[in-house]
Amino acid sequence: MELHGRVPEGRDHSGSSIQLVSTLDPSRTFKLKIKEFEPPHRLVWGDALGARVYTLTETNGGQTMFDMTERIAGPVFPLFANKIPSFDASFEQFAADLKAAAEAVTE
Repeated sequence: MELHGRVPEGRDHSGSSIQLVSTLDPSRTFKLKIKEFEPPHRLVWGDALGARVYTLTETNGGQTMFDMTERIAGPVFPLFANKIPSFDASFEQFAADLKAAAEAVTE
C-alpha cells in the first residue's frame, strides 16, 4: 500500500487526514484519519469501520519489535466482508520493506 501524506513529528496529529492508495487496486484511495500518534512508539489510523495500529517496542537486547494489526467492524461490515481480498501478502510485503529500510539506516 502506498501512503500519500506524511505525519510530521513533534505534535499531536490526531484528527489529521491521510490518504492510502491500495496496491491491490490502485483505483481505490482510502481517506483516513489519524486516531492516535505517540512518536516514536504508536500510530493508529482508520475510518468509521476500523483502525490499523502500528506499534514499535524496544526489546531488552536493544532491538525494535514491529507489530501491525488491523480491525474492521461495524454494523454493515458483514454485508461486504466476503468481497474484501486478503491483505496478508500486502502486509507481509510492507513489513519486509520496513525491515529492509530500517536495516539500511543502521548499516
